[in-house]
Amino acid sequence: MSGYNELAYIMKKISFLLIFICAFANGQSIKELYTEQFENDWKVYEDENYVKKYIDTTIVYKLASGRSPEQELLFQAKENFNKRAERISKILNSLKINLADLDSLSFIEQRSRNINFEGNYVNKGAIITKDSIYGFKYDYSKENFQIEPFNYFENSEKEVIDKAKIAIGNLILTSKTNYLDSIAKVESAMFADSFKNISPETEFEILIYNKTKENELRRIYLHETFIYVMDYAMEKK
Repeated sequence: MSGYNELAYIMKKISFLLIFICAFANGQSIKELYTEQFENDWKVYEDENYVKKYIDTTIVYKLASGRSPEQELLFQAKENFNKRAERISKILNSLKINLADLDSLSFIEQRSRNINFEGNYVNKGAIITKDSIYGFKYDYSKENFQIEPFNYFENSEKEVIDKAKIAIGNLILTSKTNYLDSIAKVESAMFADSFKNISPETEFEILIYNKTKENELRRIYLHETFIYVMDYAMEKK
């Protein structure tokens, strides 16, 4: 094989490999992206210094599971994380949304932070694509819960929650998702200082997917109380 033909052969192989890699990346599921991107949610419990914040690691004993308290904490964190990734995948599948077919997607899930003994396990939210909005809800206290269609933005709740979810939806629809990151940072700072006595009741988990940015998947946590922060900022102007 001549030097030229050998070079052409190698370039052809490289091109094929790049196409294969791109096809694999573009074909990743939301579950795969979520578990890869946010694995530190459970891996952080492999750090003994981090675990010490939650349990006394100087006391050595075994639980009924046969695991030590440190091992149990890690095990449960990983189990819950995997269940969360599976649940998000189930929502998309039930709504017949294939991530590989989309250039971008935004996922909003609203859940209560005040689970009481009577049960308040209904989570709800919406998936926003370029052309459509899909609302959903489900009761995750049921073993084989079903994803139900739900008109998320038009179903009224407490005024502050209505304002919060509409604000989130509008920022997504107007391609201003960077504002969500900024709001989350300000909310966190304000509640460590000015709003220490206010306890959020509702949490919003927001996922922003962008295929054109190397399959980027961002995650933002907000609470209905960010509306109070925005109102406070307006009053100070």
